[in-house]
Amino acid sequence: MVASPFDETCLNKHMSTVALPFTIPKIVRRKVRSLRWLVRGYVLLEGIATVVILLCIAFWLTLFLDWYFEPSTTLRMLMGLGITAGLAFVSWKALFSRLFARLSDSSLALLVERTFPHIEQSLVTTIQGEHQSKAFSQTQNELFEHTSAEASQKLSQVELSQVFRYRPLILKAILAILLVGSLVGFALLQAEAFEFFLQRVQLSDVPWPRKVELTVVGFDEVDGKRTMNVARDDNFNLDVLASLQEGHIAPPEVEIRYRLPDGRRGRDSMTQVGDAASGNGDVQDFQYEFKNLAADISFDVIGGDDRIRDLHLHVVERPQIVKTELECAFPDYLQRFPQAIPFSGRVEIPQGTSSVCLVEINKPLREVQVYDSVTKEELIAELSSDNPRRFSIPLDMAQADRVLLLDVHDTDGVSNREPYRLMVSVIPDEIPEVSVQLRGIGTAVTPQATIPLVGTIRDDYAVTSAWIEGQTDKLEPQRRKLSTSAYSGRENTELGRLDLAETSEHSQQRALPLEPGQQLTLSVKAQDAYDLQSEPHVGSSQRFVLDVVTESQLRSLLEKRELGLRQRFEAIHEKMIATHDLLTRIEIKPQSTEDEPLENEEVNLRRERDKLRVSGALQNITQLTFETLGVAEGFEDIVVELQNNRIDTEELTERLQNNIAAPLHEIADKLMSELESQLQELPAVIDSGDEKSRVQSAAIIQSDVVIEAMQRILDRMLELESYNELVELLRGIVAEQKDLNEATRIKQLEKLRSLLDDE
Repeated sequence: MVASPFDETCLNKHMSTVALPFTIPKIVRRKVRSLRWLVRGYVLLEGIATVVILLCIAFWLTLFLDWYFEPSTTLRMLMGLGITAGLAFVSWKALFSRLFARLSDSSLALLVERTFPHIEQSLVTTIQGEHQSKAFSQTQNELFEHTSAEASQKLSQVELSQVFRYRPLILKAILAILLVGSLVGFALLQAEAFEFFLQRVQLSDVPWPRKVELTVVGFDEVDGKRTMNVARDDNFNLDVLASLQEGHIAPPEVEIRYRLPDGRRGRDSMTQVGDAASGNGDVQDFQYEFKNLAADISFDVIGGDDRIRDLHLHVVERPQIVKTELECAFPDYLQRFPQAIPFSGRVEIPQGTSSVCLVEINKPLREVQVYDSVTKEELIAELSSDNPRRFSIPLDMAQADRVLLLDVHDTDGVSNREPYRLMVSVIPDEIPEVSVQLRGIGTAVTPQATIPLVGTIRDDYAVTSAWIEGQTDKLEPQRRKLSTSAYSGRENTELGRLDLAETSEHSQQRALPLEPGQQLTLSVKAQDAYDLQSEPHVGSSQRFVLDVVTESQLRSLLEKRELGLRQRFEAIHEKMIATHDLLTRIEIKPQSTEDEPLENEEVNLRRERDKLRVSGALQNITQLTFETLGVAEGFEDIVVELQNNRIDTEELTERLQNNIAAPLHEIADKLMSELESQLQELPAVIDSGDEKSRVQSAAIIQSDVVIEAMQRILDRMLELESYNELVELLRGIVAEQKDLNEATRIKQLEKLRSLLDDE
């Protein structure tokens, strides 16, 4: 019968309380002690296997990470510290904390009873009986001895090794042996790699030897990162070289694995350039183009057993010109203060200007290259010590246009895509522009004439002197200076007068001695302050060649012009009469010849015809007005030319100016203007019979007034022509008298010579 736990209170009631000692049987004690050693041995083996497994896994994992990623020394050191800490933690939890844990007899007894249920708590009761602090009575002692004897008997038949589950221990041991074997095999078969890994564990900086050795061109490591700066929206050509030296081979494919800032990822293959393996090349080139980069991008290059990680393309702004100005020191003759001229792309400066081009960029600069495409030479660009974004380009004295091509490199290593063009255009100092006309002078002059010169003298900067230059035949030219007010630049200003009758103050002789039959050449010249070359800048007007004639010859020429003007005015008079006839043909009220009413269509056709007649009359009046003014101005020019040649008379001026030119102006400015206003009213009232009749009658009357005025002027012209014919007749009589006197004088000389010869 199995002993059951007893109630100490119940025993105290029914049994005596005589204290008796109780001791555990030796077999029980020996079994418990053996189990304790077995448990600790099991824990030791399992813990060692666990630590070995983790250590081997850590070795292979570290080997893989170090070979695949080749982390930096710092990362490897941190990784080693992490692995060491992990192994220490696992060793404590899986080995030492369990190995040195307190294993009580009661716990071991429970372990045995759970494994062997037939013991039925006798072992636990026996163990607990020994640890009771109170003394037992005789009855209690007997019960404990009985229970302990039963536990001894059953425990002697128990095999303590059956307490443990050996499957997990065996599996861990096998795994540990296999992992250790893999390490030993790796150390024996790949001794160089094993030794190299140990050196890497000792924080060596030598990279792993690989069959493929890749090199990315242009990526320098800065602050632990391999970064290349690229201009925004630019393309970037990645160049990767695979070495073919020292046993290295070219991979069949090189791949780009990239990461975008928004988390997206992708991959693409690089393009193999040529086939260096079949030739004598030392490297195999692979290329890839990143297009239109707008944001940063990180990527890895992987080919064969080599890979280059954590490459970065950093997008930066391209250097751009934000400000340009030209500090100019102008030539002395311009009398201008130094000036800084802001410009954009192109600037114009006067010839002979020394300048310095100042340029400001949006980013700090590293280097600037300047090339003059005109002179085909490199220029020096001086970086500013105060502002790293500014530089200056000294330019020599400007003699010709210059085109500066700027290549700007900033501190990010980015340059401009195309050279910036700065054009410095030189404005050459132009010679003075002289535009002159002769006022009141024709193609011929008398020796005593005064010649007015009207026009404009201009220069791009300033005129220092101007003069009239006259020359007869092949004699030396004579100059007459013009006042400074003459070349003020105003339009159609009288620049001066050349008096042919003027005498020299010293010799009291004419500066230009002229005789009829000679030719006089006139021009106006001007000079500016230009002094950059030995030859001064002198501008000249057109040359006027004038025939020197007698007074009678000039009057004869002017009379021919009067005749031409009269003939022109006769044509004007005839056209005015035709216009008057056109006005009279306009019907006041359209009607048929048989006094029968006209149809509406016929009436409308006749009205349209009348409107066309009115339009034609208006056009004629406008044309005749301008032609009449032209004739009036022609007569006024004759008057002025008579005055300039000093052959005018009061009577002749009265005839030409007051009797012909002034009335012609009155006809054109007043009478014709009134007639034109009346004709302009006629189309609007052409459909109203009474109003049409009034306006038409007024226009016809006004045209009659104009014709009568023209006829009066024409009669005066004919009178003047008769007067001129009379003058011409007298002029012929005088000429014949002169010829007769000359012939008589010659005849007398011949007779006197013959008489002398006879003696």
